[in-house]
Amino acid sequence: MTRVGLVLGAGGFVGQAYHAGVLAALEEALGWDPREAEVIVGSSAGSLTGAALRLGVPSHDLMASATGSRLSPEGAFLAAFDLEGPEIPPFDARHALHGWRLPSVGLMARTARRPWAFRPSSAAATLLPAGFVDITASAEALAPFLGDIWPDGLWICAARRTDGARTTFGRAGAPEASLGRAVAASCAIPGYFSPVEIGGLEYLDGGVHSPTNADVLRGEGLDVVIVSSPMSIAHGRARTADAGIRWAAHRRLEQEVRRLRAAGAIVVRVEPSAATRVVMGMNAMASDRSGPVALAAKADTAAYLTQTGVAARLAGVGTRSQRQAPSARRPSGSPSAA
Repeated sequence: MTRVGLVLGAGGFVGQAYHAGVLAALEEALGWDPREAEVIVGSSAGSLTGAALRLGVPSHDLMASATGSRLSPEGAFLAAFDLEGPEIPPFDARHALHGWRLPSVGLMARTARRPWAFRPSSAAATLLPAGFVDITASAEALAPFLGDIWPDGLWICAARRTDGARTTFGRAGAPEASLGRAVAASCAIPGYFSPVEIGGLEYLDGGVHSPTNADVLRGEGLDVVIVSSPMSIAHGRARTADAGIRWAAHRRLEQEVRRLRAAGAIVVRVEPSAATRVVMGMNAMASDRSGPVALAAKADTAAYLTQTGVAARLAGVGTRSQRQAPSARRPSGSPSAA
């Protein structure tokens, strides 16, 4: 039986819609239920989508939510999130004028120990003001829908505010956290959302370390890893204002893909085409374009999956699989950061 890992990258509200379209296309084209993935890795927006999958929400309900269509009974979590989810005010640059921090002892020590692993984006995130939108209250409001058992095979990436190091909640040896707080931490965009405290430490958006964090799966012995990466760019040139950010995300993903392939995994990555990027726009937090983005991502992905090389790499995924969805478990309690 093919062991599949699913990676869902960062990307805000637009990224969530993009994931919905990608997953719906995978479900229709391959006859594969993404809920059956051996491990799901979520960063920022991807943590919400990954949690929904592990809580039993099917891909077609994610698509229905994005396009405003009717949800099935399995999509109740999405309806609850619409009711209890946070009201997100627009970013106000004035909040970035004060509250900056000096480099922490932890950041300097980590850089001295591993200078080759230094990431400017991670370091910068530790210096930014704390942010002016607190999303932990919304995480607590959603707690009754999330339950108190951590879903098996769900890994949520966040970054420690002290030194920018990646922490993967749900992974063996990771700090203990409720699902709601881990998702909130993974979504805590530096300078915009307040850091989320877990176990006495503050955590920031998982995209601080990487928009995808796909390489956390390199030691899992997976046969296939499927990556949905809303923030990067497919082949071709981008001339928009966010081109630099997208190319940086693409290059980071390239490095992660090389590590996964070196470990023996087949990797299929789905990145937005030029046409889909036009629909996505440049404001990842825009909440008024979910339907068009999901439809564009679905069509884009469906076409991509027909390519000979891609179809060959996914030949063992699909109808095919009779694996039962993973059971739930409680997370372990000792700290770990990669």
